[in-house]
Amino acid sequence: MILPDFSGKQDLLEFLDCSKDDILASFKQAEDIVSYVDSQIGGKDYWQVSYSELSWIYTLVRLIDAKKVAETGVGPGSTSFAILSALESNNGKLYSFDKGEKYGEAEPRPVGFLVPEKFRKNWSLVVGDSKDTLKDVLANNAPFDIFFHDSEHTYEHVTFELETALRYLNKKFAIVIDNYDWTEAPKDFSERHNLLLLPMVDDMCFLLPRI
Repeated sequence: MILPDFSGKQDLLEFLDCSKDDILASFKQAEDIVSYVDSQIGGKDYWQVSYSELSWIYTLVRLIDAKKVAETGVGPGSTSFAILSALESNNGKLYSFDKGEKYGEAEPRPVGFLVPEKFRKNWSLVVGDSKDTLKDVLANNAPFDIFFHDSEHTYEHVTFELETALRYLNKKFAIVIDNYDWTEAPKDFSERHNLLLLPMVDDMCFLLPRI
C-alpha cells in the first residue's frame, strides 16, 4: 500500500476536517485504482501522474465531498479515472479538457483510454485548446469544487487557467497543480489571491482558501 506523507499537511487536515486515519482509509481505497492503472500501463510512459499523486487526487475529491470537478490535460485518463471513482458515490460530474492528441510514441492510444465505460456517463471530455473552451464550459456548469491543472505548463497558460477557473469555484474549493514548480505561476497566483500553497508529493501541489 502507498502510504501518505503527513509532514506539512496539518492545514489540509483542518481544511478537510478529517483525521490522518481518514486519509489512510482513502489511500487504502485508492489501491484498486492504482492496481487497475498499473495493470493497463505499468512500465509505459504516457506522461501520467505518479501513483502517490493519483492516491492524493482520489483522496481530495472523496474527502471534500466534491460534486463537480474540472481538469485540464487528460493523457491516458489515470486522473480522470481516479476522480470519477471518487465522485461515484454522489453521482458527481467530471469535465475534462484536452487537445485530443494521442498519447504514447511506440503505441499511440486515444485520450482517456483508461476510463472504464461505466464511468463515462458522468464524464464530459471537451476536445480543443483550453484557451478556447475552458471559460464557456466552466461558466455554463458552475460552480465547481475542484480544478486540476495538468496541461501546458508555461507561466502564461498556467496563469490563464487558474485565473479563469477561480471565477467558477465554490466557496470551499481546492486547486490541484501538477508540475507546479515548472514556473512561478502557481506561487504568484496563490499570493495574489491569498491562498495556501501546499506541496503534496513529487511535483504536485494543492491550493486552498485560508480558513
